[in-house]
Amino acid sequence: MKKLLILFVIFCVTLIVCTGNVYMNNSTNVTNKSINSLEKITLGGIDQWISIQSKDVSQPILLVLHGGPGYAMMPLLRKRNKVLENHFTIINWDQRGAGKSYSPTIPKKSMTLEQLILDAHELTDYLRQRFSQEKIFLIGHSFGTILGIFLIKRYPDDYFAYGGIGQVVDIIENEQLSYDFALRQALADNNTQAITELEQVGRPDEQGDYLDDSGDEVTVKWMVYYGGELYGKTSEKEIEKAILSSKIYAKNQKQWIKGWKFSQRLYYDEAVWYLDFRTQVTQVNVPVYFFTGRHDYDTPFPLVEQYYDVLNAPTKEIIWFENSAHFPFYEEPEKFNEMIIAKFGVAE
Repeated sequence: MKKLLILFVIFCVTLIVCTGNVYMNNSTNVTNKSINSLEKITLGGIDQWISIQSKDVSQPILLVLHGGPGYAMMPLLRKRNKVLENHFTIINWDQRGAGKSYSPTIPKKSMTLEQLILDAHELTDYLRQRFSQEKIFLIGHSFGTILGIFLIKRYPDDYFAYGGIGQVVDIIENEQLSYDFALRQALADNNTQAITELEQVGRPDEQGDYLDDSGDEVTVKWMVYYGGELYGKTSEKEIEKAILSSKIYAKNQKQWIKGWKFSQRLYYDEAVWYLDFRTQVTQVNVPVYFFTGRHDYDTPFPLVEQYYDVLNAPTKEIIWFENSAHFPFYEEPEKFNEMIIAKFGVAE
């Protein structure tokens, strides 16, 4: 859940030049009860894209809310979590302004948290009606967890259960703890370059502002380097490559990058920037499971623990992934798959 990085744009441009994959839009493959489909639908008055995969479309629906904002990742869950299609009908959605759902014609003023929540609820209703199901399951990753919490708060009758992966709790404190982690690791490592860069931008203040406009970029750079994104790794390039070299985005990588840039305007929405679930949403009527990497400092795990302590829900649980940071479904896929099936099977 980070703002756009210049280094990432450079990586993406390089990948665009190198890849040669071709993909045709409007692809649907339905055999008996199974489905593997990429579809354009209308949400909130604009075209948006979803993918649907399942061995049997009569299975419970699992809607996936990607992070970012703008970090569309339709193919990523299939890479290591395809077994879930044996138990659920998996819906990945490129949110308004992101990935295949990006268009320069989207009104900038529509890029608000409220509009994304409304889009997500409209999608929920569409899925419930299309597949004749009273309720669906919901998981969010990173920024997508903001939508997830608000959805189950407002519309509890629509959801069996919610899973937050890399749960966002407080945007400003998120930035502060990410910075603290990066500086702490740099000092322990005696990394003079990292220490110098981090001290120059300074710790974000109570408004989330750095001394320098490059502060967020510097914090992310060193947070990632010290394994706060992927545990034990100094880069997240393998994630980015898995997404952008996929058939879904290979022909539309420039669109993907533009969508991520465009989606960053969501941070201008005060409802996002000054978010704090510890005071805003402390009661929900849907079971809640936090799938949390023990080493996550993109959305720092101590904030998830604090939120868990004040949250009232019919069922709540933190499921720890001891060898993961921000992507437990990718870093520890077998355990993640088992936990989704076990916990959501009970909630159904």
